[in-house]
Amino acid sequence: MSIRYHIAKSVLKVSGIKRIFTLPADELIAKAEQLNKKRGFHMPRDRKYVYEDIPIAEGQYHCLSIRQSERRSKHAIMFLFGGGMILDSDDGDISCAGEIGKSCGMDVWLPYYPLCTKGSIARTYRMLFDAYQKMTEVYPAENITFLGFSSGAALAIGLSLYNKTMDRPLRMPHKIVACSPGGCPDSEEQFARMQELNDKDIMIDAAFMRTCRDIMRHGEEVPDYMLAGTLGDFKGLPEINFWYGSDEVLYACAENYVKACERGGVPYTLTVGEGMFHCYPMISMLPEGKAAQREICKQILMSDF
Repeated sequence: MSIRYHIAKSVLKVSGIKRIFTLPADELIAKAEQLNKKRGFHMPRDRKYVYEDIPIAEGQYHCLSIRQSERRSKHAIMFLFGGGMILDSDDGDISCAGEIGKSCGMDVWLPYYPLCTKGSIARTYRMLFDAYQKMTEVYPAENITFLGFSSGAALAIGLSLYNKTMDRPLRMPHKIVACSPGGCPDSEEQFARMQELNDKDIMIDAAFMRTCRDIMRHGEEVPDYMLAGTLGDFKGLPEINFWYGSDEVLYACAENYVKACERGGVPYTLTVGEGMFHCYPMISMLPEGKAAQREICKQILMSDF
């Protein structure tokens, strides 16, 4: 591991971010809403890319389009940010989305989906389905890749599962790249594995993975796969490329995601960064993160478009 990685790991460890995820649900939501005042949608002011605000669901929500030039690419990435369904997107997400779009030579759509601080995750899926539908009006579905990080990775998989439930489902995207997808524990055994990894994780506490169930439901009954994607029927889903760090509690979900792919006949790859923390491929300032981003772009570009 690089010196930069060790420095970043030390900074994250002393930042206290993990303690936030040990709070009770009501305190956690209050803290998240405080942090979200400085997050959320805004039009970037830099000129690195061509930006466009694409209205979703008749203008209820925003989706930021990031292009390399005025002319649209033939291929696009739906970039789904993480944050445990309680934290909104920030400038780091825009930066990462832009870098990956540039490396892959693709347009990127970054939907600012509704969080579970004010509604259930079912509302989130309705919005993302609308965003995907709008994407398919611009690009063929077979030219679209879903790329998600953390809760965004779970949404990337879950959106494909949600699509299957529709009366008139859309064509599936060509590929899903899921970096550290998690969800509520699908069993006591899985939660026990999360607890075993808890001391290694410097960002997320295993306790949050149970707390998030009530937050994501927000008083509603929702399908099990929306809470734990590993419980979904993967038959008919596109290829999934999984990425995890070995030192994160969500790595406990990897085994059951793989089993779900095998049950559904879904091709997959699983890349595990030994000693890496949660969502390390997002951080391009780290040699390990930059290398992971290059490999992710290779996975996307290796697709038979």
